[in-house]
Amino acid sequence: MNTASPDTHSESSVTGDGGHVHPFWRFLYLLVAPVRGWKRIKNARYSPEYFARSLFFPLLAFMSAASFMAMLYCDEATLAHTLQTAICLFVAGFAGYYAVVVLARTFLPIAARIKIDSRFGKVYVMTCMSVLALAISIYELVPGIGMLFLVAPIYAAYLMVKGVRYLRVPDQEVNPTAILMTLLQLGTPMAIYFMLELLMPSAA
Repeated sequence: MNTASPDTHSESSVTGDGGHVHPFWRFLYLLVAPVRGWKRIKNARYSPEYFARSLFFPLLAFMSAASFMAMLYCDEATLAHTLQTAICLFVAGFAGYYAVVVLARTFLPIAARIKIDSRFGKVYVMTCMSVLALAISIYELVPGIGMLFLVAPIYAAYLMVKGVRYLRVPDQEVNPTAILMTLLQLGTPMAIYFMLELLMPSAA
């Protein structure tokens, strides 16, 4: 006979899938209501693996696929060059996530290193990088809105800073953690992308 209490079942039901609310909907809510959005993602207790396959990796794939729109509006875009760009974008996002976590564990203040390696710490990094992936996807699909690239990094940085409070780091580590995590999450995937472009042979 199952003697587990209803509370136990309730708790276990949200340890991996956020109580059956898909991460995408919480992600959209975060974009319009950052403070409450971060709180809902935190309370959902998504596992990093579930969050990655449900939201982060699909957004990276969507970003890569969106880059092929360049072949419709840019006469100079070739299939080979566009494919190269798509690969660089996906790898920059995929490898960027792991690189950010490793760098954060190395350079963050002591308590923050532990927090960033936690369940929510990894979800926090993936969420922030998902914002960047979505912004790039929109830019690729609608290239005429170039102003997005002036606003998107600022808003993404705002979301990153707001999310730091839910890492529950000591007060004296909040500002250093917010600054370093913002720099890492904006700069690391960009550095990987440009490095890949330099290393990959030019495509005609």
